[in-house]
Amino acid sequence: MSEPQSIYASVGELEVKPAAGVWTDPMPESQADQVAFFKKHGFLILRQVFNAEELAEMDAEIQRIARDHEKLPKVREGFDLEPKQDAKRGALAFRKIGGITDLSDAFHQAMKQPRILDMLHAIMGPTIQLWRDVVMMKPARVGREKPWHQDSSYWPWEPMSLVSAMTALDDASPENGCLQVIPDTHMDVLQHYGKELMVDIDDQMQKRTMYVPLQRGDTLLFHSLLLHASEPNLSDQDRRVCIVSYKSPDAKFIGRGEEKDCPLVSQR
Repeated sequence: MSEPQSIYASVGELEVKPAAGVWTDPMPESQADQVAFFKKHGFLILRQVFNAEELAEMDAEIQRIARDHEKLPKVREGFDLEPKQDAKRGALAFRKIGGITDLSDAFHQAMKQPRILDMLHAIMGPTIQLWRDVVMMKPARVGREKPWHQDSSYWPWEPMSLVSAMTALDDASPENGCLQVIPDTHMDVLQHYGKELMVDIDDQMQKRTMYVPLQRGDTLLFHSLLLHASEPNLSDQDRRVCIVSYKSPDAKFIGRGEEKDCPLVSQR
């Protein structure tokens, strides 16, 4: 772990401060140690899960879907644009593409990537279902911050023990808004407030914040109660990630209305 070099000066009233450190420690090598690491810290990095050919195919699919989005069906969370557009891009700046595994065979295959599924089964058990599948953009110069939160505060499932696989489609660094986490915060449910359902962190928690840089093709697994956030992207480099969130059938629906369909991803 090392001290970060943040480029962020004061940009209005931001909720997310530069992290106190950068996670540079290597991950455990054996699966048993990886599972123990995840259970202790709430996250695990899998390096170079996807190769150049697979990433190029996903790049092409994102371009196709963005170009044709008005003709495509709205799947699950649909499409979100950044409210502040960038005239330099020459194209729309998206914030989110939802239902990506329905819209693209390349992303459907990525959802079932064997290294990811092997680890998910070791953590979650024999049956894995799909809860959420999005490509989240943080476009250069206009990508917004995301305040501190726990994903399960938004989600209608108990126990709050889903796992997300976040794959970097671009190199993600402190400069372009890579994820910040506070390790070991996945054991407690914290009070969220406001329209974005955010959490205020105190000075002691701020001292524990860590950037988690990823190289293109890396995948970060993280628990749905792990506190995480990201700064705005003020750089000239996009920061795109695919996030697929998985659940066990043991999680019970506690939301309002009809229970959402959660397709089977893998059974072992």
